[in-house]
Amino acid sequence: MDNQGTLVTPSAVDNTAPSLQTLHHGFCLGEVTVLPAQGFIVLRGEHRHVSAKALEILLQLALQSQTTVSPQQLLSAVWGDAGAAKVNLTHAISELRHVLGDHKACPVYIQTLPRRGYRLLLTPQALDSNTLVPMIERRGRLSQDKPRSWLLSLFRGSRLFSVSVAFLVSVWLFIQVMAITFPLLNISTTGMKLTLLLLLIVFPLVLLVTWIGDLRQRKKRLALSDNPDKQRYWRRQFIIELGFLLLSFTAVAVLAHSVKRAIDADEAAQSAETLAPSEPIANAVAVLPFTLSAGSSIEDYLLDGIRQELLYSLTQLNQFPVLADRAMQAIAADASYSQLAAELRVEFLLEGQLSTEGQQLLLEVSVIQAASGVRLWSGRLSQSRQALPVLQQALHRQVHNALALIIPASELSQPSAEYRITDNFAAFDAYMQAKQRLKKFDDIASLDSAEQLLLSALQADPDFAMASASLCKVHLDKYVLSRSVAEFELASQACQHAAGLQVNQAEVFAILGELYRISGQYSDALTRYEQALQLNPRWVDALTGKAMVFSAQGNKDGAEQQFKLAIELEPGYWQNYMLYGRFLYEAGRFAVAARHFARAAQLKPGSTDVLNSLAAAWFFSGQFAQAIDAWQQVVALSPLALSYSNLGTAYYFNADYTQAEQMYRQALANSGDDYTIWTNLADVLDVQAERQPEALALYQKALVLAERNLLVDSQAPALLSQISRLQSELQLCDAALQTEQNISSANQTDFYLFYDLAIASFNCQRNDSGSRYISQAIRYGYPAQLVAADPKVPDTGQ
Repeated sequence: MDNQGTLVTPSAVDNTAPSLQTLHHGFCLGEVTVLPAQGFIVLRGEHRHVSAKALEILLQLALQSQTTVSPQQLLSAVWGDAGAAKVNLTHAISELRHVLGDHKACPVYIQTLPRRGYRLLLTPQALDSNTLVPMIERRGRLSQDKPRSWLLSLFRGSRLFSVSVAFLVSVWLFIQVMAITFPLLNISTTGMKLTLLLLLIVFPLVLLVTWIGDLRQRKKRLALSDNPDKQRYWRRQFIIELGFLLLSFTAVAVLAHSVKRAIDADEAAQSAETLAPSEPIANAVAVLPFTLSAGSSIEDYLLDGIRQELLYSLTQLNQFPVLADRAMQAIAADASYSQLAAELRVEFLLEGQLSTEGQQLLLEVSVIQAASGVRLWSGRLSQSRQALPVLQQALHRQVHNALALIIPASELSQPSAEYRITDNFAAFDAYMQAKQRLKKFDDIASLDSAEQLLLSALQADPDFAMASASLCKVHLDKYVLSRSVAEFELASQACQHAAGLQVNQAEVFAILGELYRISGQYSDALTRYEQALQLNPRWVDALTGKAMVFSAQGNKDGAEQQFKLAIELEPGYWQNYMLYGRFLYEAGRFAVAARHFARAAQLKPGSTDVLNSLAAAWFFSGQFAQAIDAWQQVVALSPLALSYSNLGTAYYFNADYTQAEQMYRQALANSGDDYTIWTNLADVLDVQAERQPEALALYQKALVLAERNLLVDSQAPALLSQISRLQSELQLCDAALQTEQNISSANQTDFYLFYDLAIASFNCQRNDSGSRYISQAIRYGYPAQLVAADPKVPDTGQ
């Protein structure tokens, strides 16, 4: 007869297996005792009632343990009908799994074989009357004979602990995701803290609801049981769970209080920023964005450029505190006059509207009292498009004279500079386009485009000082990104040309200071920055330049003071937060640096430079996953060499050398003169024994490029430390030691410098020196876990 629908009887099974009658008296499945006659299962000292049908199914499976039993066989044996509804069988199997604590995905007792049936994985061991009672008693006294097993079963048997662990793991994962997505969505750190506070409030509520539900179920089961061991077990469980809840609530209360204090501190700081400086700055002026009248048409860069140039010309005179455009970036476009007065702390607003009729330009400007909205002066200017420089100079003259009339002469200082601009429209037009491009973008492509526009401006007017100074700044920015000495030489030529025109303007002096700072001529740099600040004490680029010089000289307190002053003067300018964040990053204060980078990201969304710096801060603060995700976003937005390189470094420390090599080669495709990227690529090859010969050639190329940069700054400590390291990779150990001795390590806190010197020492078998440098690198902020993950560093016990 076919097996389908066959009733399993004792005669159908192996004679060595227990009979159905024997199994009815009880049997063991591992640590589980099954007592069909009594109608329950004993598991870890707990008597668990099981329905009759479920027990019969377990008996049938036990009769054929290790053998697949079809659903039809079970239905026929238990329900007497092979065609009975399979849902009955499914429910009974689910009940058995629940009682046994078994899992369908990873079974210990009952295995489900799809479309075939079920199989009991353990072989049943029959009980006799002499051993049954002692075994039950022994399993009921786990608290005496096996206290550790009892405690473990308590934790495993409580939903309270499993729910709390699951909730905490979920919250941890959510926080990791939140740390990545919130900055990208421009959600403030206060918003992140509020979210965390909400999660802390939800946690005890989830535990309380879970516990109450468990207590109700236990109360029902306890009412059906007269087992004193079970009652004792539940009382102990109740006490431990109650203690756990009290500890959890106390911990949550402490954490929630700390988070609430942090939120209050943020609100207080924000209030201090908006409410504390309620008094306006005496005679301060803000130039609002100019508007275009209906039906008129003009290029955006010209409309904004006219305003920008007026703003710059007024700042050069240093008679009126003119609010820089960068300080207004966080102001809402539809803010009222009173809101502008409160947020910008200015007494006067200047607004303008431009109309066009063919090639004719008509500009109407007004000076408004910010607090009251009263119009104090209005003027009209008209010029042809080709005479735009003339209109610009006339606009400056009229606005200056109007302000001089409005503000009492006794409160005005003498002009500290003369406003000069080109008379050539083509030069002015190209210069305006370049400034607009640099204002919006910060990648290599934008710098290249701005360079061509500024060259066009200088070709039209070789004496255009501001165009020459701006060209110098563009080449300096390109040098910082590419490490191409040719770019620095071009910057030097442009700056020398601007200086030779004898223009007494703050921006020119600040850019000259930048040139000297990058080349390590710190004394000359400070002189130029001070000249800029004498012309305009509010010139923020000179303040941040001074801060970076102070930092390089080891004057960290002075540097921090200058950075904070720059942020106070222009709180809406993203670059101030970027530069301050880099200062904190280099000091090893990664978490604080990340907050400033996040603020910069809010002020300039989509900036690859900002996201790259934020990812670096995350990486060195141990948030590796967030950092890698952010760098992947950056390289998707723009082929920035630094981002490819950083992403390669992340893969390197994760021992994914194939991906690391790919990222470094992508970086070199965009910045082929960067000796640091060549060094990183060589490291990836060097740690792979079969590719070490390739690495030597790359180390040699990196050394040539690094030594070429000595033409820019021959005493730069970070450059010299990397040269020493490259010499050691080529086994030029005497030269490496000599280079190391030429480094002035006084006041140095750059952990990269000490890390390079450590690797150079290890390469040349000077392990004591290497260990000392590693200790210094870690002390100044280099993560110890990265040291341990770097195959270039031997085990130093750090």
